[in-house]
Amino acid sequence: MRTVRAATFVVTSIWLLIQPALAENRIALVIGNGSYEKVPELPNPPRDAADIARALERLNFKVTQTKNATAHEMRKAIVDFGRAAEGAEMAVVFYAGHGMEVGGENWLIPVNAELRSDADIESEAVSLRSISLQVSKARQLGLVILDACRNNPFAAKMKRSLSTRAVARGLAPTEPSDNVLIAYAARDGTTASDGEGRNSPFTAALLRNIETPGLEISFLFRNVRDEVMAATKREQQPFVYGSLSKEAIYLKPMATLQAPMVAPTTVAKLATKPEEAKEKANSRENGTGSLSSGLRNVFSTEDAQRVAATGADQKLKMPPFAMGQTKSDVPDRYLQFVGIWSNKDGFGKGTGRHVMLIVTEVTSDGIALGYYLWGPPKKLSWQKETPAGYVDFASKINNGKLEFKSGDVPMDAKVSGSTMTFHSLNPSPQQGQSKTATIKLSPLWRLSSQNGPVPKQKSPERRSTISEPTIKPKTLGPKVALESDTRQGKVAAQSMEDRYRACRKLVKGFAQREACARNGGI
Repeated sequence: MRTVRAATFVVTSIWLLIQPALAENRIALVIGNGSYEKVPELPNPPRDAADIARALERLNFKVTQTKNATAHEMRKAIVDFGRAAEGAEMAVVFYAGHGMEVGGENWLIPVNAELRSDADIESEAVSLRSISLQVSKARQLGLVILDACRNNPFAAKMKRSLSTRAVARGLAPTEPSDNVLIAYAARDGTTASDGEGRNSPFTAALLRNIETPGLEISFLFRNVRDEVMAATKREQQPFVYGSLSKEAIYLKPMATLQAPMVAPTTVAKLATKPEEAKEKANSRENGTGSLSSGLRNVFSTEDAQRVAATGADQKLKMPPFAMGQTKSDVPDRYLQFVGIWSNKDGFGKGTGRHVMLIVTEVTSDGIALGYYLWGPPKKLSWQKETPAGYVDFASKINNGKLEFKSGDVPMDAKVSGSTMTFHSLNPSPQQGQSKTATIKLSPLWRLSSQNGPVPKQKSPERRSTISEPTIKPKTLGPKVALESDTRQGKVAAQSMEDRYRACRKLVKGFAQREACARNGGI
Protein backbone atom coordinates (compact mmCIF):
# COMPACT_ATOMS: atom_id res chain seq x y z
CA MET A 1 0.00 0.00 0.00
CA ARG A 2 2.84 2.40 0.83
CA THR A 3 4.43 1.68 -2.55
CA VAL A 4 1.21 2.48 -4.41
CA ARG A 5 0.75 5.71 -2.43
CA ALA A 6 4.35 6.70 -3.12
CA ALA A 7 3.92 6.04 -6.83
CA THR A 8 0.69 8.03 -6.85
CA PHE A 9 2.41 10.93 -5.08
CA VAL A 10 5.30 10.92 -7.56
CA VAL A 11 2.98 10.86 -10.59
CA THR A 12 0.78 13.60 -9.13
CA SER A 13 3.84 15.71 -8.28
CA ILE A 14 5.19 15.39 -11.82
CA TRP A 15 1.81 16.39 -13.22
CA LEU A 16 1.62 19.49 -11.03
CA LEU A 17 5.12 20.48 -12.08
CA ILE A 18 4.45 20.22 -15.80
CA GLN A 19 1.05 21.95 -15.77
CA PRO A 20 2.48 25.50 -16.13
CA ALA A 21 4.67 24.40 -19.04
CA LEU A 22 1.71 22.80 -20.80
CA ALA A 23 -0.41 25.91 -20.31
CA GLU A 24 2.30 28.13 -21.82
CA ASN A 25 2.53 25.90 -24.89
CA ARG A 26 -1.24 25.71 -25.39
CA ILE A 27 -3.18 28.92 -25.89
CA ALA A 28 -6.80 29.60 -26.79
CA LEU A 29 -9.00 32.56 -27.67
CA VAL A 30 -12.72 32.08 -27.04
CA ILE A 31 -15.30 34.57 -28.35
CA GLY A 32 -19.05 34.43 -27.74
CA ASN A 33 -21.19 37.06 -29.49
CA GLY A 34 -24.89 37.04 -28.66
CA SER A 35 -26.05 40.56 -27.73
CA TYR A 36 -26.22 42.04 -31.24
CA GLU A 37 -27.28 45.67 -31.40
CA LYS A 38 -28.98 45.72 -34.82
CA VAL A 39 -30.47 42.21 -35.06
CA PRO A 40 -32.21 39.88 -32.58
CA GLU A 41 -30.10 38.51 -29.74
CA LEU A 42 -28.61 35.01 -29.84
CA PRO A 43 -28.95 33.48 -26.35
CA ASN A 44 -26.53 30.57 -26.65
CA PRO A 45 -23.15 31.90 -27.93
CA PRO A 46 -22.03 33.50 -24.62
CA ARG A 47 -22.90 30.28 -22.77
CA ASP A 48 -21.26 28.14 -25.45
CA ALA A 49 -18.10 30.21 -25.23
CA ALA A 50 -18.01 30.10 -21.42
CA ASP A 51 -18.41 26.32 -21.32
CA ILE A 52 -15.76 25.74 -24.02
CA ALA A 53 -13.38 28.11 -22.22
CA ARG A 54 -13.68 26.08 -19.01
CA ALA A 55 -13.11 22.83 -20.92
CA LEU A 56 -9.99 24.22 -22.58
CA GLU A 57 -8.68 25.41 -19.23
CA ARG A 58 -9.08 21.87 -17.88
CA LEU A 59 -7.06 20.75 -20.89
CA ASN A 60 -4.30 23.12 -19.74
CA PHE A 61 -4.80 25.83 -22.33
CA LYS A 62 -4.10 29.41 -21.35
CA VAL A 63 -7.49 30.86 -22.31
CA THR A 64 -8.43 34.43 -23.20
CA GLN A 65 -12.20 34.87 -23.25
CA THR A 66 -14.15 37.71 -24.90
CA LYS A 67 -17.90 38.12 -24.58
CA ASN A 68 -20.13 40.23 -26.87
CA ALA A 69 -17.14 41.83 -28.56
CA THR A 70 -17.18 44.86 -30.82
CA ALA A 71 -15.14 44.99 -34.01
CA HIS A 72 -12.31 46.81 -32.25
CA GLU A 73 -12.31 44.35 -29.35
CA MET A 74 -12.29 41.33 -31.65
CA ARG A 75 -9.43 42.66 -33.78
CA LYS A 76 -7.33 43.57 -30.74
CA ALA A 77 -7.92 40.18 -29.15
CA ILE A 78 -6.92 38.40 -32.38
CA VAL A 79 -3.74 40.45 -32.80
CA ASP A 80 -2.70 39.84 -29.18
CA PHE A 81 -3.49 36.17 -29.57
CA GLY A 82 -1.37 35.95 -32.73
CA ARG A 83 1.64 37.35 -30.89
CA ALA A 84 1.20 34.76 -28.14
CA ALA A 85 0.84 31.99 -30.74
CA GLU A 86 4.46 32.44 -31.86
CA GLY A 87 6.21 29.25 -30.78
CA ALA A 88 3.16 27.77 -29.02
CA GLU A 89 2.51 24.06 -29.42
CA MET A 90 -1.22 24.54 -30.05
CA ALA A 91 -3.30 27.62 -30.78
CA VAL A 92 -7.10 27.33 -30.70
CA VAL A 93 -9.77 29.90 -31.54
CA PHE A 94 -13.41 29.14 -30.73
CA TYR A 95 -16.07 31.54 -32.00
CA ALA A 96 -19.81 31.39 -31.41
CA GLY A 97 -22.08 34.00 -32.98
CA HIS A 98 -23.05 35.22 -36.42
CA GLY A 99 -20.84 34.59 -39.42
CA MET A 100 -21.39 34.98 -43.14
CA GLU A 101 -19.91 34.59 -46.60
CA VAL A 102 -19.57 37.59 -48.87
CA GLY A 103 -18.04 37.18 -52.30
CA GLY A 104 -16.51 33.82 -51.42
CA GLU A 105 -14.82 35.04 -48.22
CA ASN A 106 -15.93 34.25 -44.67
CA TRP A 107 -16.50 36.88 -42.00
CA LEU A 108 -17.24 36.80 -38.26
CA ILE A 109 -19.63 39.52 -37.15
CA PRO A 110 -19.07 41.70 -34.04
CA VAL A 111 -22.06 42.75 -31.92
CA ASN A 112 -21.92 46.41 -33.07
CA ALA A 113 -21.99 45.67 -36.80
CA GLU A 114 -24.72 47.27 -38.96
CA LEU A 115 -23.74 45.89 -42.39
CA ARG A 116 -26.11 47.99 -44.47
CA SER A 117 -24.10 47.09 -47.54
CA ASP A 118 -21.70 44.36 -48.54
CA ALA A 119 -19.14 47.15 -48.96
CA ASP A 120 -19.20 47.60 -45.17
CA ILE A 121 -18.06 44.06 -44.44
CA GLU A 122 -14.31 44.72 -44.42
CA SER A 123 -14.58 47.63 -41.98
CA GLU A 124 -17.26 46.18 -39.69
CA ALA A 125 -16.43 42.44 -39.57
CA VAL A 126 -13.42 40.18 -39.00
CA SER A 127 -12.20 37.84 -41.72
CA LEU A 128 -11.72 34.15 -41.06
CA ARG A 129 -8.54 34.37 -43.13
CA SER A 130 -6.93 36.71 -40.58
CA ILE A 131 -7.70 34.28 -37.75
CA SER A 132 -6.36 31.33 -39.75
CA LEU A 133 -3.08 33.18 -40.28
CA GLN A 134 -2.70 33.81 -36.55
CA VAL A 135 -3.28 30.20 -35.44
CA SER A 136 -0.91 28.93 -38.17
CA LYS A 137 1.98 30.28 -36.09
CA ALA A 138 1.62 27.33 -33.68
CA ARG A 139 4.16 24.52 -34.11
CA GLN A 140 1.89 21.47 -33.98
CA LEU A 141 -1.72 22.56 -34.47
CA GLY A 142 -3.69 25.67 -35.27
CA LEU A 143 -7.39 25.02 -34.74
CA VAL A 144 -10.34 27.31 -35.51
CA ILE A 145 -13.78 26.14 -34.35
CA LEU A 146 -16.74 28.10 -35.67
CA ASP A 147 -20.23 27.72 -34.27
CA ALA A 148 -21.13 30.56 -36.62
CA CYS A 149 -23.24 29.16 -39.44
CA ARG A 150 -26.58 30.36 -38.10
CA ASN A 151 -29.28 31.75 -40.38
CA ASN A 152 -27.98 35.27 -40.72
CA PRO A 153 -30.42 38.24 -40.43
CA PHE A 154 -27.77 40.64 -41.78
CA ALA A 155 -27.84 38.98 -45.21
CA ALA A 156 -31.50 39.76 -45.86
CA LYS A 157 -31.18 43.54 -45.42
CA MET A 158 -27.69 44.01 -46.86
CA LYS A 159 -27.47 45.98 -50.11
CA ARG A 160 -25.23 44.64 -52.85
CA SER A 161 -22.64 47.03 -54.25
CA LEU A 162 -21.76 44.56 -57.02
CA SER A 163 -24.16 42.14 -58.66
CA THR A 164 -21.38 39.54 -58.84
CA ARG A 165 -20.60 39.77 -55.13
CA ALA A 166 -23.04 37.28 -53.67
CA VAL A 167 -24.04 37.06 -50.02
CA ALA A 168 -24.68 33.37 -49.43
CA ARG A 169 -26.20 31.17 -46.71
CA GLY A 170 -23.75 29.84 -44.16
CA LEU A 171 -20.02 29.94 -44.80
CA ALA A 172 -17.88 29.22 -47.86
CA PRO A 173 -15.49 26.25 -48.03
CA THR A 174 -11.94 27.07 -47.01
CA GLU A 175 -8.44 25.69 -47.58
CA PRO A 176 -6.27 26.42 -44.52
CA SER A 177 -2.49 26.02 -44.40
CA ASP A 178 -0.67 22.79 -43.54
CA ASN A 179 -0.95 22.76 -39.74
CA VAL A 180 -4.39 24.38 -39.46
CA LEU A 181 -7.80 22.77 -39.13
CA ILE A 182 -11.03 24.75 -39.39
CA ALA A 183 -14.20 23.14 -38.05
CA TYR A 184 -17.65 24.44 -39.06
CA ALA A 185 -20.79 23.71 -37.06
CA ALA A 186 -22.50 23.16 -40.43
CA ARG A 187 -20.85 22.44 -43.75
CA ASP A 188 -20.40 25.21 -46.31
CA GLY A 189 -23.57 26.66 -47.75
CA THR A 190 -25.79 25.41 -44.91
CA THR A 191 -26.94 26.85 -41.60
CA ALA A 192 -26.69 25.60 -38.03
CA SER A 193 -29.19 25.50 -35.21
CA ASP A 194 -28.74 27.71 -32.14
CA GLY A 195 -30.52 25.07 -30.05
CA GLU A 196 -33.11 25.30 -27.31
CA GLY A 197 -30.98 24.16 -24.36
CA ARG A 198 -28.01 25.76 -22.70
CA ASN A 199 -25.75 25.02 -25.68
CA SER A 200 -26.13 24.72 -29.43
CA PRO A 201 -26.17 21.13 -30.76
CA PHE A 202 -22.65 21.56 -32.13
CA THR A 203 -21.14 22.96 -28.93
CA ALA A 204 -22.98 20.38 -26.82
CA ALA A 205 -21.46 17.56 -28.88
CA LEU A 206 -18.04 19.21 -28.76
CA LEU A 207 -18.23 19.47 -24.96
CA ARG A 208 -19.09 15.77 -24.70
CA ASN A 209 -15.99 14.78 -26.68
CA ILE A 210 -13.29 17.40 -26.23
CA GLU A 211 -12.00 16.07 -22.89
CA THR A 212 -12.06 12.38 -23.82
CA PRO A 213 -8.63 10.86 -23.09
CA GLY A 214 -6.88 9.35 -26.07
CA LEU A 215 -9.26 10.73 -28.70
CA GLU A 216 -7.22 11.79 -31.71
CA ILE A 217 -8.25 15.13 -33.20
CA SER A 218 -9.74 13.70 -36.40
CA PHE A 219 -11.84 11.18 -34.46
CA LEU A 220 -12.95 13.89 -32.05
CA PHE A 221 -14.61 15.86 -34.85
CA ARG A 222 -16.00 12.72 -36.45
CA ASN A 223 -17.72 11.90 -33.15
CA VAL A 224 -19.07 15.45 -33.01
CA ARG A 225 -20.35 15.16 -36.57
CA ASP A 226 -22.27 11.96 -35.86
CA GLU A 227 -23.79 13.31 -32.65
CA VAL A 228 -24.92 16.57 -34.25
CA MET A 229 -26.47 14.78 -37.21
CA ALA A 230 -28.34 12.47 -34.84
CA ALA A 231 -29.52 15.39 -32.66
CA THR A 232 -30.73 17.43 -35.66
CA LYS A 233 -32.22 14.48 -37.58
CA ARG A 234 -29.47 14.85 -40.20
CA GLU A 235 -30.41 18.44 -40.97
CA GLN A 236 -27.06 19.81 -39.76
CA GLN A 237 -23.71 18.29 -40.75
CA PRO A 238 -20.54 19.67 -39.14
CA PHE A 239 -17.52 19.79 -41.44
CA VAL A 240 -13.76 20.04 -40.98
CA TYR A 241 -11.36 21.60 -43.48
CA GLY A 242 -7.60 21.21 -43.56
CA SER A 243 -4.91 18.57 -43.75
CA LEU A 244 -2.40 17.38 -41.16
CA SER A 245 0.57 15.03 -41.22
CA LYS A 246 0.31 11.40 -40.08
CA GLU A 247 1.40 12.33 -36.54
CA ALA A 248 -1.43 11.83 -34.07
CA ILE A 249 -2.64 14.94 -32.22
CA TYR A 250 -4.56 14.97 -28.93
CA LEU A 251 -6.19 17.73 -26.92
CA LYS A 252 -6.25 15.56 -23.80
CA PRO A 253 -2.87 15.49 -21.99
CA MET A 254 -1.04 12.23 -21.57
CA ALA A 255 -2.94 9.81 -19.42
CA THR A 256 -0.23 8.54 -17.09
CA LEU A 257 0.57 12.07 -15.95
CA GLN A 258 -3.04 12.94 -15.30
CA ALA A 259 -3.92 10.35 -12.71
CA PRO A 260 -2.60 7.26 -10.96
CA MET A 261 -4.66 5.23 -13.49
CA VAL A 262 -5.88 2.69 -10.99
CA ALA A 263 -9.64 3.15 -11.40
CA PRO A 264 -11.18 0.55 -13.72
CA THR A 265 -13.10 1.39 -16.87
CA THR A 266 -16.10 -0.93 -16.66
CA VAL A 267 -16.99 -2.40 -20.02
CA ALA A 268 -20.40 -3.79 -19.13
CA LYS A 269 -22.78 -3.45 -16.19
CA LEU A 270 -21.97 -6.06 -13.54
CA ALA A 271 -24.70 -8.17 -11.96
CA THR A 272 -26.20 -6.48 -8.94
CA LYS A 273 -28.49 -9.28 -7.78
CA PRO A 274 -27.08 -12.50 -6.23
CA GLU A 275 -28.99 -14.71 -8.68
CA GLU A 276 -27.63 -12.71 -11.65
CA ALA A 277 -24.07 -12.98 -10.34
CA LYS A 278 -24.50 -16.74 -9.80
CA GLU A 279 -25.91 -17.19 -13.31
CA LYS A 280 -22.98 -15.31 -14.88
CA ALA A 281 -20.44 -17.26 -12.85
CA ASN A 282 -22.01 -20.57 -13.91
CA SER A 283 -22.08 -19.55 -17.57
CA ARG A 284 -18.35 -18.72 -17.46
CA GLU A 285 -17.57 -22.03 -15.78
CA ASN A 286 -19.55 -23.86 -18.44
CA GLY A 287 -17.92 -21.85 -21.24
CA THR A 288 -21.27 -20.48 -22.42
CA GLY A 289 -21.00 -16.89 -21.18
CA SER A 290 -19.65 -13.95 -23.15
CA LEU A 291 -16.19 -12.73 -22.26
CA SER A 292 -17.44 -9.13 -22.40
CA SER A 293 -19.96 -9.75 -19.62
CA GLY A 294 -17.20 -9.70 -17.00
CA LEU A 295 -14.41 -7.67 -18.56
CA ARG A 296 -12.55 -4.83 -16.99
CA ASN A 297 -10.13 -2.60 -18.81
CA VAL A 298 -7.70 -1.63 -16.04
CA PHE A 299 -4.38 -0.22 -17.20
CA SER A 300 -2.67 0.85 -13.98
CA THR A 301 0.43 2.85 -13.16
CA GLU A 302 2.25 -0.43 -12.51
CA ASP A 303 1.25 -1.68 -15.98
CA ALA A 304 2.53 1.55 -17.51
CA GLN A 305 5.81 1.14 -15.65
CA ARG A 306 6.22 -2.43 -16.84
CA VAL A 307 5.52 -1.55 -20.46
CA ALA A 308 7.84 1.47 -20.30
CA ALA A 309 10.58 -0.68 -18.77
CA THR A 310 10.25 -3.26 -21.54
CA GLY A 311 10.29 -0.55 -24.19
CA ALA A 312 13.43 1.00 -22.70
CA ASP A 313 15.16 -2.38 -22.41
CA GLN A 314 14.38 -3.21 -26.05
CA LYS A 315 15.28 0.32 -27.24
CA LEU A 316 11.81 0.87 -28.67
CA LYS A 317 10.49 4.30 -29.58
CA MET A 318 7.35 4.38 -27.44
CA PRO A 319 4.31 6.26 -28.79
CA PRO A 320 1.93 8.23 -26.56
CA PHE A 321 -1.09 6.02 -26.01
CA ALA A 322 -3.85 5.01 -23.58
CA MET A 323 -6.01 1.92 -23.49
CA GLY A 324 -9.41 2.86 -24.88
CA GLN A 325 -12.78 1.82 -23.53
CA THR A 326 -13.84 -1.48 -25.11
CA LYS A 327 -17.63 -1.57 -25.26
CA SER A 328 -19.91 -4.41 -24.24
CA ASP A 329 -21.16 -5.13 -27.78
CA VAL A 330 -17.73 -6.25 -29.02
CA PRO A 331 -17.62 -10.02 -29.78
CA ASP A 332 -15.13 -12.21 -27.92
CA ARG A 333 -13.28 -13.07 -31.15
CA TYR A 334 -12.25 -9.42 -31.38
CA LEU A 335 -11.74 -8.74 -27.66
CA GLN A 336 -8.91 -11.28 -27.44
CA PHE A 337 -6.64 -8.96 -29.46
CA VAL A 338 -6.78 -6.06 -26.96
CA GLY A 339 -3.50 -5.87 -25.10
CA ILE A 340 0.21 -5.05 -25.30
CA TRP A 341 2.15 -7.88 -26.93
CA SER A 342 5.90 -8.41 -26.79
CA ASN A 343 8.72 -10.97 -27.07
CA LYS A 344 11.78 -11.04 -24.80
CA ASP A 345 14.29 -11.88 -27.54
CA GLY A 346 12.88 -10.37 -30.73
CA PHE A 347 12.87 -11.85 -34.22
CA GLY A 348 15.24 -14.75 -34.85
CA LYS A 349 15.94 -15.28 -31.13
CA GLY A 350 17.90 -12.06 -30.94
CA THR A 351 19.31 -11.82 -34.48
CA GLY A 352 16.44 -9.56 -35.61
CA ARG A 353 14.63 -6.54 -34.26
CA HIS A 354 12.51 -6.39 -31.15
CA VAL A 355 8.84 -5.69 -31.86
CA MET A 356 5.77 -4.76 -29.84
CA LEU A 357 2.11 -4.66 -30.83
CA ILE A 358 -0.23 -2.38 -28.88
CA VAL A 359 -3.95 -2.93 -29.55
CA THR A 360 -5.72 -0.23 -27.56
CA GLU A 361 -9.31 -1.16 -28.44
CA VAL A 362 -11.54 -2.92 -30.95
CA THR A 363 -14.96 -1.94 -32.27
CA SER A 364 -18.01 -4.14 -32.63
CA ASP A 365 -17.37 -4.54 -36.37
CA GLY A 366 -13.80 -5.74 -35.81
CA ILE A 367 -11.74 -2.58 -36.35
CA ALA A 368 -8.61 -2.80 -34.20
CA LEU A 369 -6.84 0.42 -33.20
CA GLY A 370 -3.27 0.59 -32.02
CA TYR A 371 0.45 0.72 -32.77
CA TYR A 372 3.15 -1.49 -34.23
CA LEU A 373 6.63 -0.77 -32.80
CA TRP A 374 10.05 -1.98 -33.96
CA GLY A 375 13.47 -1.61 -32.37
CA PRO A 376 16.90 -0.76 -33.82
CA PRO A 377 18.23 -3.00 -36.63
CA LYS A 378 20.09 -6.18 -35.71
CA LYS A 379 22.45 -8.53 -37.55
CA LEU A 380 19.80 -10.18 -39.75
CA SER A 381 17.38 -7.27 -40.08
CA TRP A 382 15.89 -6.85 -43.55
CA GLN A 383 16.27 -3.07 -43.75
CA LYS A 384 19.32 -2.11 -41.70
CA GLU A 385 19.04 1.56 -42.66
CA THR A 386 15.66 1.93 -40.90
CA PRO A 387 15.97 3.11 -37.27
CA ALA A 388 13.60 2.24 -34.42
CA GLY A 389 10.11 3.64 -34.83
CA TYR A 390 6.39 2.93 -34.87
CA VAL A 391 3.27 3.26 -37.00
CA ASP A 392 -0.35 3.52 -35.93
CA PHE A 393 -3.11 1.45 -37.50
CA ALA A 394 -6.86 0.97 -37.72
CA SER A 395 -7.38 -2.33 -39.47
CA LYS A 396 -10.08 -4.94 -39.84
CA ILE A 397 -9.87 -8.33 -38.12
CA ASN A 398 -10.93 -10.91 -40.72
CA ASN A 399 -11.24 -14.66 -40.06
CA GLY A 400 -9.44 -14.30 -36.74
CA LYS A 401 -6.50 -12.43 -38.27
CA LEU A 402 -5.48 -8.78 -37.86
CA GLU A 403 -3.80 -7.51 -41.03
CA PHE A 404 -2.10 -4.14 -41.60
CA LYS A 405 0.97 -2.58 -43.21
CA SER A 406 4.09 -0.88 -41.92
CA GLY A 407 5.15 1.14 -44.94
CA ASP A 408 5.33 -1.45 -47.75
CA VAL A 409 5.62 -4.41 -45.37
CA PRO A 410 2.42 -6.50 -44.98
CA MET A 411 1.90 -7.91 -41.49
CA ASP A 412 -0.66 -10.05 -39.71
CA ALA A 413 -1.35 -11.31 -36.19
CA LYS A 414 -3.45 -14.19 -34.89
CA VAL A 415 -4.26 -14.96 -31.24
CA SER A 416 -4.41 -18.48 -29.84
CA GLY A 417 -4.98 -18.68 -26.09
CA SER A 418 -2.39 -16.47 -24.42
CA THR A 419 -0.05 -16.28 -27.43
CA MET A 420 -0.08 -14.14 -30.53
CA THR A 421 1.57 -15.40 -33.71
CA PHE A 422 2.92 -12.46 -35.68
CA HIS A 423 4.04 -12.60 -39.32
CA SER A 424 5.95 -10.03 -41.32
CA LEU A 425 6.29 -10.43 -45.10
CA ASN A 426 9.52 -9.25 -46.76
CA PRO A 427 8.34 -7.19 -49.77
CA SER A 428 11.67 -7.44 -51.63
CA PRO A 429 13.82 -10.26 -50.20
CA GLN A 430 17.51 -10.17 -51.08
CA GLN A 431 19.86 -13.09 -51.34
CA GLY A 432 20.02 -15.01 -48.08
CA GLN A 433 16.93 -13.30 -46.62
CA SER A 434 13.71 -15.09 -45.76
CA LYS A 435 10.41 -14.14 -47.37
CA THR A 436 8.48 -14.33 -44.10
CA ALA A 437 9.49 -13.68 -40.50
CA THR A 438 7.47 -15.21 -37.67
CA ILE A 439 7.54 -14.47 -33.96
CA LYS A 440 5.47 -15.50 -30.92
CA LEU A 441 4.31 -12.60 -28.76
CA SER A 442 3.07 -12.78 -25.17
CA PRO A 443 0.95 -10.12 -23.44
CA LEU A 444 2.68 -7.62 -21.16
CA TRP A 445 -0.86 -6.48 -20.38
CA ARG A 446 -4.15 -7.85 -21.60
CA LEU A 447 -7.86 -7.19 -21.23
CA SER A 448 -8.80 -9.40 -18.29
CA SER A 449 -11.89 -10.98 -16.74
CA GLN A 450 -13.45 -9.91 -13.45
CA ASN A 451 -13.30 -13.49 -12.17
CA GLY A 452 -10.04 -15.01 -13.26
CA PRO A 453 -8.07 -15.25 -16.50
CA VAL A 454 -9.41 -14.93 -20.02
CA PRO A 455 -11.12 -18.19 -21.09
CA LYS A 456 -8.92 -20.75 -22.89
CA GLN A 457 -5.83 -19.06 -21.48
CA LYS A 458 -3.40 -21.31 -19.61
CA SER A 459 -2.29 -20.14 -16.19
CA PRO A 460 1.49 -20.77 -16.57
CA GLU A 461 1.63 -18.68 -19.74
CA ARG A 462 -0.42 -15.91 -18.13
CA ARG A 463 1.88 -15.80 -15.10
CA SER A 464 4.80 -15.19 -17.41
CA THR A 465 3.21 -11.96 -18.68
CA ILE A 466 3.59 -10.14 -15.36
CA SER A 467 7.20 -10.92 -14.57
CA GLU A 468 8.76 -7.90 -16.25
CA PRO A 469 10.87 -5.56 -14.04
CA THR A 470 9.45 -2.30 -12.74
CA ILE A 471 11.34 0.95 -13.25
CA LYS A 472 10.42 4.58 -13.71
CA PRO A 473 7.81 4.92 -16.47
CA LYS A 474 8.26 6.72 -19.71
CA THR A 475 5.52 9.12 -20.68
CA LEU A 476 2.52 7.28 -22.02
CA GLY A 477 -0.53 8.97 -23.38
CA PRO A 478 -3.46 8.62 -25.69
CA LYS A 479 -3.99 6.13 -28.45
CA VAL A 480 -4.21 6.57 -32.22
CA ALA A 481 -4.87 4.79 -35.53
CA LEU A 482 -3.41 4.45 -39.06
CA GLU A 483 -4.11 3.95 -42.75
CA SER A 484 -5.46 0.69 -44.13
CA ASP A 485 -4.49 -1.15 -47.29
CA THR A 486 -5.71 0.01 -50.69
CA ARG A 487 -6.17 -2.00 -53.85
CA GLN A 488 -5.93 -0.60 -57.40
CA GLY A 489 -6.87 2.90 -56.27
CA LYS A 490 -10.01 1.68 -54.51
CA VAL A 491 -10.44 1.54 -50.76
CA ALA A 492 -10.76 -2.11 -49.81
CA ALA A 493 -11.96 -1.60 -46.24
CA GLN A 494 -15.42 -2.61 -45.07
CA SER A 495 -16.27 -0.08 -42.36
CA MET A 496 -16.43 3.71 -42.47
CA GLU A 497 -13.48 4.02 -40.09
CA ASP A 498 -11.35 1.65 -42.14
CA ARG A 499 -12.24 3.41 -45.41
CA TYR A 500 -11.40 6.80 -43.89
CA ARG A 501 -7.99 5.52 -42.80
CA ALA A 502 -7.29 4.16 -46.25
CA CYS A 503 -8.32 7.44 -47.85
CA ARG A 504 -5.64 9.28 -45.86
CA LYS A 505 -3.10 7.74 -48.25
CA LEU A 506 -5.04 8.68 -51.36
CA VAL A 507 -6.31 12.23 -50.90
CA LYS A 508 -5.45 15.39 -49.00
CA GLY A 509 -7.87 17.31 -46.80
CA PHE A 510 -10.66 16.36 -44.41
CA ALA A 511 -13.49 17.07 -46.84
CA GLN A 512 -11.92 15.06 -49.65
CA ARG A 513 -11.13 12.16 -47.32
CA GLU A 514 -14.68 12.15 -46.01
CA ALA A 515 -16.06 12.01 -49.55
CA CYS A 516 -13.58 9.30 -50.51
CA ALA A 517 -14.60 7.16 -47.53
CA ARG A 518 -18.32 7.60 -48.15
CA ASN A 519 -17.98 6.69 -51.81
CA GLY A 520 -15.93 3.58 -51.03
CA GLY A 521 -12.88 4.89 -52.91
CA ILE A 522 -11.90 7.46 -55.53
